[in-house]
Amino acid sequence: MDWYWIVVLCYFLSSIFYGSHFWTKGQSLPKLGFYFIFAGAALQTVSLIYIYTKGNSLVQGFDTTLYLFAWFISLVYIASQFKFKASLLGAFAAPLAFILTLPHVIIPQGIIEINPTLSNPWILIHIALILLGEALFTVAFISGVLYIFQENKIKSKHVGSFLTKFPSLTTLDRINHLCLIIGFPLVTIGIALGFLLAKEIFGSEWVWGHKEIWSMVMWILYAVLIHGRLSSGWKGRKAAWGAILGFAIILFTLFVIGYIAPGQHDFLG
Repeated sequence: MDWYWIVVLCYFLSSIFYGSHFWTKGQSLPKLGFYFIFAGAALQTVSLIYIYTKGNSLVQGFDTTLYLFAWFISLVYIASQFKFKASLLGAFAAPLAFILTLPHVIIPQGIIEINPTLSNPWILIHIALILLGEALFTVAFISGVLYIFQENKIKSKHVGSFLTKFPSLTTLDRINHLCLIIGFPLVTIGIALGFLLAKEIFGSEWVWGHKEIWSMVMWILYAVLIHGRLSSGWKGRKAAWGAILGFAIILFTLFVIGYIAPGQHDFLG
């Protein structure tokens, strides 16, 4: 469908307009960035409904999984913008959405093997919950990077006009906190469903392969972060670095382990 390309174009234009944060002082172009990421997410919603109504799984291959992940990142960012008015996060969320939607439109159909087991609705829920949780962790990562950068600039007394575009350190920490608090239960339920559905998906009981192990490493890290925030008062710099480390593990598990040693989770074909 041509609208897949329109979705990619919307995210690309959003990236350009949000990128104006780095070279202009005005807010008119970043506002256009928000309109385009909103339009991209709306059109992507329509395209996902179209895929589903055709009888195809929304996670039928690695490219569609990334496409769904991009949608969740866009939705989480849009929700955060409505609540926190932290426009600068869009300069990172929009390019991520653009990059993650590209494989769905540039990889020829049939290159990536379609796994028939992925049509099970419960498996879709399992994957969607994990991706939504990881989308929340992605926004927590972005807020963490901005927190560390801004704090370092303030401590070094290199406070320029560019920092006026940053959300306050308190706002960035609140975004980090809220994303972790909401995202962790979603990922936990998604992983638990994976345990229960292992035989349905793979035809055998759960096997601890590399991807499963690294997924649990990620879960443990975020569990420690949540515990630290709720019980030990972790916030600010420590929480920001935790979100950055957690996102690095997500990327490593999704792209490195997912490619070289996916084990039972080999959906690349």
